[in-house]
Amino acid sequence: MRLSSILLALLAVAIVGCTKCGGQEEVMNQVQAEKSNILAEKTRTDSLYQQTLRQVDEMMSVLSALEAEEGIVKTLGPERGESSVDFRKRMEDIARKMNEKTAMIRKQAEEIGQLKNKLAATEKKLASVSAKADSLTQLIGEQQQEIIALRQQLTASRKMVDSLKTKLAEKDQIINSKVRELNSAYYVIGKRDDLMTKGIIDKQGQILFFGGRISVKQNFDTKDFTKIDISSLKELKIASAKERTSLVSNHDADTFELVPAGDAECLLKIKDEKAFWKNAKYLVVMTE
Repeated sequence: MRLSSILLALLAVAIVGCTKCGGQEEVMNQVQAEKSNILAEKTRTDSLYQQTLRQVDEMMSVLSALEAEEGIVKTLGPERGESSVDFRKRMEDIARKMNEKTAMIRKQAEEIGQLKNKLAATEKKLASVSAKADSLTQLIGEQQQEIIALRQQLTASRKMVDSLKTKLAEKDQIINSKVRELNSAYYVIGKRDDLMTKGIIDKQGQILFFGGRISVKQNFDTKDFTKIDISSLKELKIASAKERTSLVSNHDADTFELVPAGDAECLLKIKDEKAFWKNAKYLVVMTE
């Protein structure tokens, strides 16, 4: 309301002041146009500011939910009486939901980037409007204080945009950190006895010294694992023949393949990194 009254006063003074010089209609149209431009740009800036804050809040809410689910997943194990097939299905369902939240985070990050570009464009328009307002100062000398007040509002809008940019930069750091975390995985390669000694794998269902199935333990020390970026790792060289190499961790068989790479080496080739790492972020390769 204050901004509208200032501009209306400017309009009235400009009309009266230019009656003597015969340019009343021209000045009236010019002031009216500047009034419309300023009001439109201020409204646009306010709207973009609120829209961006809402987008950031939504994204942080999804991040918090995802972090909570990840914390729960780290403690999950087969429930009493639950078969390995049912446990795997349950883990796949959790992984699917987490992937959906991850996709939502990435989409919201892109939307925030678009809003940042819109805010930058709006800031340029505000600067243009400010320059035009300066030219009106020459025509309406008696209302200089009102013009100054208007320019202060424009300056405040710029400061608001700068403040929002700072907040977005901070949120960008959080997003980038979370994306790096989501793209992080770990692997370890070792002989069966070494992996058992380190407490990474064990043998379940063994009767005396016979039978049993080797699997990854629920709780293990990660100090022997190597951290990788799943988006860039396409293949892994293993110092063991293909016939003597196997994956103990839970990865779908159709998402990778082991191919010979020499007399005593092979390559683990990942066909689809998202599907490969869906069930487990810790890859355990056993050589015999």
